Amino acid sequence: KIKYEGSNSKNLLSFKHYNPKERILGKTMKDWLRFSVCYWHTFRGTGADPFGVGTIKRSWDDGTQSLENALRRVRAAFEFMSK
Repeated sequence: KIKYEGSNSKNLLSFKHYNPKERILGKTMKDWLRFSVCYWHTFRGTGADPFGVGTIKRSWDDGTQSLENALRRVRAAFEFMSK
């Protein structure tokens, strides 16, 4: 899990300003700021846009439409979402 370490933290994988336990207007940041992930864009999209081809290469994706590739993608998604 990614932890809150404050604005002075040098840890690139830490929250600097998001403290899930801090209360704002009677609710915690965790209650105010619920995280979400768009499955298609995050795990399926290639990064292509109207100006060129995709630039994203994902270690789990071999570019096929196979069931094995889909299962690897789902495992990667759930690993990401559990952090």
